[in-house]
Amino acid sequence: MKKKSPKLVAALATVLTLANAFSLTGCGKTENTGSQAEQEVSFEISETEQEITSAQTDASVQTDVDTAQTQTDEQSVGTGGIMRAYSDKEKERMADLQQSYQNETAKPEKMIQEVDSADDATEGTLCYIVSTGEYYLPDRELTDEELLEIIDCNFRICLNTNRKTQAEWDALTRAERAELEAKVKAAGGISEEKAVEIAQKAMETDLGEKAKELKLGIDEKFGWSSDLCVADWSEIKDKDKGALAYSVGFGNMIEDETEIEDWLDYVCVVNAVDGSILEAYMIQGLGDNTVYYEH
Repeated sequence: MKKKSPKLVAALATVLTLANAFSLTGCGKTENTGSQAEQEVSFEISETEQEITSAQTDASVQTDVDTAQTQTDEQSVGTGGIMRAYSDKEKERMADLQQSYQNETAKPEKMIQEVDSADDATEGTLCYIVSTGEYYLPDRELTDEELLEIIDCNFRICLNTNRKTQAEWDALTRAERAELEAKVKAAGGISEEKAVEIAQKAMETDLGEKAKELKLGIDEKFGWSSDLCVADWSEIKDKDKGALAYSVGFGNMIEDETEIEDWLDYVCVVNAVDGSILEAYMIQGLGDNTVYYEH
């Protein structure tokens, strides 16, 4: 996984990992404005294809699943009156089903039907209109399957992955991780467990007693304790750029409902081949206070 913006991203990634947060907005057009609705996606740290730019990390990041249900916003009435708003019951069910979809306890049996234009929609059949980014909702209460198809479609559009399913995306994540692990092994590198041990000792040295408050960030889906990546971001010294590395994160933000200003993250980037420390820093709050440590 390629490392992104190193400061606030690290804090947010640890937040998402420790809290197992995963939220996304709907990507179908929700207003009859002729342009697609603004998109915002927050992923677990394991999603290897996400690209978070510095501009995005400076913006407000929404991690509250309860308020991220914009795909249930009312659709405007389209040409010929084929569009309708979601009913209140559908919105409530959509919110519950989205939570189940995110937790991987519910998924649609098939992908939503797609049509090129509204004229191609079949009366009584849910479909996604590609040309306008809208959904044709039948004039009846949507079934759970249909709501899940909408949720799944929103997810795939937001990821911009040519309609990849969640299972396909996960397979890609595992494949890319496996490729990096094979490179580490071929180079005679260290294990993830050893990298975590190195990072733990570095944190205890850098933070002292404060280190006891932080917990290791673990990807709950894949079970990984680090982001195995290529160290190529700007803060990495030129001599270390391109090195395979384990980015290990620790955080306290889920302890006793810790206030945002008291969030504390520690990130240690360990060379996956020789075990040296490429970068180590502490972030408090949402990045206003960042301290780098020399090793």
